Amino acid sequence: MNGFLTGTVGALVEAWTQLRIGKLRVLLSLVGVGVAVAAMTFVIAFGQVSAAVQAELMQQWNGRPGTVMLNVTPSSEDSDGTGPGGTGPDTPAQAGGGQAADPTALSAAEKVDKAYTDFVERYKISHWATNERTTLRLSLGGMPTNVQTQVVSGGYGILHRTQVLQGRWFSADDEDDLSPSILVSQGVLDALGVPELHAPLRVRGLAPVETTYTIVGVLKGDGSVSCYSDPETGEDVCDAPMTAMVLSEPYYRLLPSTVERSAPTLEVWAGVGKGSEMGDLMKDHFNAIFGHNAASAWNNEFDSMEEFDRTFTLVVTSAGVFIMVLGALGLINISMVTVRQRIHEIGVRRSFGATSRRVFFSIMLESVVATVVAGVIGIGVAIVAMRFVPLEVLFNGYTVSNRPPFPMSAALIGLVAASGVGALAGIIPAVVAVRIRPIDAIRF
Repeated sequence: MNGFLTGTVGALVEAWTQLRIGKLRVLLSLVGVGVAVAAMTFVIAFGQVSAAVQAELMQQWNGRPGTVMLNVTPSSEDSDGTGPGGTGPDTPAQAGGGQAADPTALSAAEKVDKAYTDFVERYKISHWATNERTTLRLSLGGMPTNVQTQVVSGGYGILHRTQVLQGRWFSADDEDDLSPSILVSQGVLDALGVPELHAPLRVRGLAPVETTYTIVGVLKGDGSVSCYSDPETGEDVCDAPMTAMVLSEPYYRLLPSTVERSAPTLEVWAGVGKGSEMGDLMKDHFNAIFGHNAASAWNNEFDSMEEFDRTFTLVVTSAGVFIMVLGALGLINISMVTVRQRIHEIGVRRSFGATSRRVFFSIMLESVVATVVAGVIGIGVAIVAMRFVPLEVLFNGYTVSNRPPFPMSAALIGLVAASGVGALAGIIPAVVAVRIRPIDAIRF
């Protein structure tokens, strides 16, 4: 074992020495290899970083991987009071036949809410949330303005990794407030004439209920803008979109009974790889309550994305290796010339007991060390280049909160590819060197 290590280290030192002697011609022959490694590593790294940013965006839209979303559409029969929370045929409201319906009877949306709560408690689910889209009419700068709003429960921020640039996310204390807590986009804050949120801010709500909302935070946008044509000047004007999130508990309490609301979406985080199992459980559970095909569920685990990433990496690596092989042809020529110039030296070494294996590996390692050096330089260039890639511009202004680090897998692929090409480029000169007879080499 010690002999093998000593021989390997000696061959590496010898290869490095030979590279230093012929560094100019080796440098010229390795330009193509270095450029190919830099390009291949950069493209792979950019693809992986882009995938990480896309994953962050997907999590904000669809939740963390393993999140199951369920919608329930109660049947008309359930809406009449036969579902969970309904009055039923034997309740006092219906026993007299022809009497008015019980004013305390739950609406269809309230029945779904209650079923959601019972399901979460029954299966002891710790990460869940509800989500419903609506439109709030707010008084912004004295102007009534429609704001696209999501009515969410407190767990929504954890499932979707919602980022708050200013202020805070909803807390448990907000559920008892008479003024529903609300998070708004920067566009809403601009319309109020407030450049930055330093403290909770009140805003008047006009519809669907007249109330006062308390702005507790500013949401991070996705970089999108809404543009329209100014009727007076005819110029295109682009503003940040106006969106908001309101906490569900206090908001629903204030809604008048005349407002008909839809059933919210239930989101449950089942864990990576368990989305299908949880989806089947949720559909069976709620179909049993609200009727056949009343519940529909889907999860956000997309195997096609992972397959695309693997295919992309394979294609880019193959193209990079092919380019490096073309660049290594010049290295083969240089190595062949070097071997012919060192025939006498090889003969002397063989006469002093150098084995064929030692000569073979010393010649081959010269190419390997050369391409590894070129690969390291190319990887360094790729790392520097990745630091200057404007991800925000490429993703339509989306601000990357945590810029992904340079993927080590991309650097490893580049280094392995460079080493492999160096080994292939060094085999032919090494075989030629081994086949030289010592007596002929000494006489050369």
